[in-house]
Amino acid sequence: MHPGDHRNGPAEPRERPQVSIVIPNHNYARFLPACLRSIADQRLNTRRIEIIFVDDASSDGSAELAQRLLPDMPLAGHRVLCLPRTGRPGPVRNAGLDQARGLTLLCLDPDDLILPDFLPRCLEALDRGADVAYTDHFLEDHSGRHEVRLPGFHKLLLANQNILSTSALFRRELWDQGARFRAATFYEDWDFWIQLALAGARFVHLAEPLYVYRFHESNYSFSARPRDAESKARLVLDNAAFFPSWTLGWARGVLRGEPWADPMTRGIIPVLPEQAARPVAV
Repeated sequence: MHPGDHRNGPAEPRERPQVSIVIPNHNYARFLPACLRSIADQRLNTRRIEIIFVDDASSDGSAELAQRLLPDMPLAGHRVLCLPRTGRPGPVRNAGLDQARGLTLLCLDPDDLILPDFLPRCLEALDRGADVAYTDHFLEDHSGRHEVRLPGFHKLLLANQNILSTSALFRRELWDQGARFRAATFYEDWDFWIQLALAGARFVHLAEPLYVYRFHESNYSFSARPRDAESKARLVLDNAAFFPSWTLGWARGVLRGEPWADPMTRGIIPVLPEQAARPVAV
């Protein structure tokens, strides 16, 4: 057992949980009670849910709070993992997913919420043949709560921009086949969804807002902004089979600092040749 692995949940049953929820955390104790309540409020028997809370060396008592709250929830199992500081959510998610026993897997940031029909609707989508299910969401910030409609899945859309939220439910077989959150790019979740698409995953979009993304000054997404161009280029080159040749050329140009390689708008990767190709000298 890892020295930071606190297993204070019930004995593990032989039957796998239906869902494992991994909560990666760093100094988000103030958000955790509401996040856990949103799981408890699912219109699903919570004894089919496992929660793995993975703490990235918090200094605000997050792990201790999780150890107090989780035993009071009727779950298939729970555990609290305490890691040395990594500073990136991807390795923290990986550590939790490595311990997950569920038939389906979900990463849920502790500052976010899932609405009561999130798991039932996503599980229904997987029962109908999907491998990954994602939903529309509400964006919650200082001005209130706003509905965000996401597009239906298409490979070219995912190549162009991240059309999924971090919280999408996926089959554990995709994890078992080797997909992992990678630290080469700050767009770790976008990179992960592309890995699943390359593995042949079938994505289904549920056109209803069932997830709440809380936008605040300490969101990790702010960290990606100064390294947007580099992160996009590394994402492209690490998933070369997913992109056309001209986009690969663009990514190499970005990393070399070529003046013709337009870094594009934040969060956008060029997929059309006229956007990405090096101009021909005349």
